[in-house]
Amino acid sequence: MIKTVEQYLESLNDGREVWCLGERVKDVRTHPTIRSIIEMAAMDYVLPNHPDYRDLFVTKDKDGEDINFLLTSPKTPADLLRRRECYMVGMRTGGGVLVHCMGADALASFSVAAEVMDKKLGTNYMERVENYRRYLQKNDLALTGAITDVKGDRSLHPSQQKQHKDFYLRVVERKKDGIVVRGAKVHISASPCANELLCLPCRTHGENDKDYALAFAIPVGTPGVKLIGAEPSARLYGEEGAFDYPCTNHMQPTESLIIFDDVFVPWERVFMCGEWQYSQILAYAFASYHRLFGHAKITGTLELMTGAASLIAEYNGVQNVPHVRKKLSWMAYITETVQMLGKQACLDPITEFGMDVMMPNRMAINAAKWTYASNFHTMCQHMQDIGGGLTTTAPAYRDWKNPEIQPFIDKYLAAKDGVPTEDRLRIMRLIKDITGNHWQVDTIHGEGSMAAQEMFLYTSADWKKFQSAAKRAVEIDGWQDDRTYGKLPLQKDFVKMPAVDESYKSIVPTGNK
Repeated sequence: MIKTVEQYLESLNDGREVWCLGERVKDVRTHPTIRSIIEMAAMDYVLPNHPDYRDLFVTKDKDGEDINFLLTSPKTPADLLRRRECYMVGMRTGGGVLVHCMGADALASFSVAAEVMDKKLGTNYMERVENYRRYLQKNDLALTGAITDVKGDRSLHPSQQKQHKDFYLRVVERKKDGIVVRGAKVHISASPCANELLCLPCRTHGENDKDYALAFAIPVGTPGVKLIGAEPSARLYGEEGAFDYPCTNHMQPTESLIIFDDVFVPWERVFMCGEWQYSQILAYAFASYHRLFGHAKITGTLELMTGAASLIAEYNGVQNVPHVRKKLSWMAYITETVQMLGKQACLDPITEFGMDVMMPNRMAINAAKWTYASNFHTMCQHMQDIGGGLTTTAPAYRDWKNPEIQPFIDKYLAAKDGVPTEDRLRIMRLIKDITGNHWQVDTIHGEGSMAAQEMFLYTSADWKKFQSAAKRAVEIDGWQDDRTYGKLPLQKDFVKMPAVDESYKSIVPTGNK
C-alpha cells in the first residue's frame, strides 16, 4: 500500500518514549521543535502520492499491489539509478525521503549479509529479511537505520570496555521466542519520525565480540526503547523560522541517542545474532548504500550553496569581478563532480560476496563522499567571502517586520538597483544558516567520517592494476596477468619499423649502434 500523509502522521501517535530538552514529549506531532522535522518527514508520503512523481516512487509487488520503490532490493544498475533519483528528488524538495533513506539502506544491507550467511552457514536469515520486507511494503512504514554505537573507550574492542559492556549494542539473553538486547545507538537521524528502527553493527567484530554482531528491527514504540533528542539548532517555527533559519529550522533531523534498556526482539525480526565473521559484510554493505544517499543529499545542498553564492554575487553587483567568478566556477565544479561520481557508482555497480543484489561501486561512491566532505569548508568560505559581512550580521525576521525600523533597513541594506532588500536579506540568512555549526559537522561526519572514506578508498583501489601499469611501462614481469593491462599489445611486438638511418649521426643515440 501507499499511505497518505494523514495516515503517516496518525501512525506516530503510538506512545513512543521520546525526550527533548529535559522533558518527555507527549506527542511528536505537536511538540514545538520536533514537529518541524515531522512535517518534513511527511514529504516521504507526499511524493509517492504526487502525480508528477508517483511513477518514480511507486512500483508493484509480486501480487500487483502498489508499494514504495525504496523498500525493494536493487538488482540492476537501473534499480540503483532509480534509487538515486528518488533520493535526489526528495532532497531537492528540502528533505524528502527522510524516513526512507537510512532505513532503506539498512534493509538492503540485511539482504546482502543474509544471502551470504544462508549460503555459508545454512541459516534462514534471507527468509526472515524478505518476510520483514513484505511487512514494511504492505504497511508502508517509515524506517530509519540505528547504526552508530556510542563506543566508549575507542582504543578497546566492545568486550574489553572497562566501565561496562554496553557501549555497543549487544545480546544479553537468548530465549526460545527471541532475544533481549541492551546498549545504545547515537546520531540516529529522524528517529522520532520513524515507525521502525533497523539496527546493525557499525564496525567489524571479532570472535570475542560475537554478542555484538547483531542485526534486528523493532518498532520505535517497543517497551524499553528511549529516544533522547539532540537540542535543535533553531527553535523557531512559522514565518520567523523560515526567514531566520531557512534550512536548519526544518532540516536538522532531530538526531537521537537511542537507549535499548533490555528490549525484547522476537526471532523473526533478528537478522544476525553472533555470526561475527559476517559483521564486516553488513557494515560495508550499509556504508556503500548509505553513501549513495549521502551523495544525493549533498548534491541538493551543494546546488543550493552554489546558487546562493551566485545570487548574492548578483545582488551585491560583483558577479563579474574576476576573483568572484573564479570562486563560483570552483563551486560549480565541486557540485557537478560529486553528482557525476554518484551517477557513475550506479552505472558501474558491484555484486560482491557472490550475491545478486547490486551495490554502488565502492570506489566511486566513496570518492563522491570524500570530494564533498574535504571541500565543504572551502565552499562555506567562498559563500561567506562573496556574501560579505552581512552573512553574519543580517537583521532577523522580527527586525524586518517591525514597521518602525523596517524603512531604515530597507534603505540602508539595499544594494543592486532592482533587487528587493528583503530578497537580499533572505539569501544572507540562508548563507548564515547553511554555513553554521550543524551543516559543517553533519557534512563531514554524516554517512561516515573522512577517515572511513580513506579506509574504503584504500581498500577499494585496484592496486594490482595500478602497479601493472607501472610494471608494463618499464617491462617488469607481473603485468601480463592483469585483466586491464595484460591484454594490451606491446608496441615492440606489433610495430616493425625499418632500421634507423645511421646517416643522422648527430641524433642517433650511441646506445643504438
